[in-house]
Amino acid sequence: MSHILSVIDGQELERQRLSRELHDGIGQSLVAIKMKLESLNYIPEEDIKPQLEVIKKQFDQIIDEIRRITTDLMPPVLEEFGLVIALFNLCEDTGRHSSVKIRFEHNVRTDDWNKKIQTYLYRIVQEALNNIIKHSNADQAYIKLQYDHDFIYLSIQDNGKGFSPHNSGSQGGHGLHNMHERVKLLGGALDLKTASGKGTLIQIKVPKF
Repeated sequence: MSHILSVIDGQELERQRLSRELHDGIGQSLVAIKMKLESLNYIPEEDIKPQLEVIKKQFDQIIDEIRRITTDLMPPVLEEFGLVIALFNLCEDTGRHSSVKIRFEHNVRTDDWNKKIQTYLYRIVQEALNNIIKHSNADQAYIKLQYDHDFIYLSIQDNGKGFSPHNSGSQGGHGLHNMHERVKLLGGALDLKTASGKGTLIQIKVPKF
């Protein structure tokens, strides 16, 4: 019973957090944009274009904020089927809509790990595949998920052009930062191996509990 109550408490706290972020962040930003749009009726015509540029930037910030919030939510496929099937479907769908052949392997017999682990690992693979499609010029990628008594191991490899880890801005640097942050939040470690013309290998190790 205490475990169930703890889960319910956690869900309620998460709802409250999301409600605050939507109301205090996105809600207030939209109100400010509405007021700024209404004010355009009362300013000289030559001043309208600069104000529209400001509003456009504010919309971009809201879009980024929405993405940040939604990336922490569990995708429905995870909720219903678990991480292995979710990753299999992700690899199949991504391969079908790109020129990259993606292979997914695992030794997982049960993936009843907590929702945070499943969501973050799913998002890491999603981010990595997005980087591969956009930046690597690879035609093959290999995703491998394994586990033992204490740890979960995830590796993501491609045969693309690789890059310098110290100059990763054009190679999905923001995506790599997100991966590092999620692994850190799970108490794990991420190892990146890449070089120009050598492809990229990301190896992740996180505790199961």
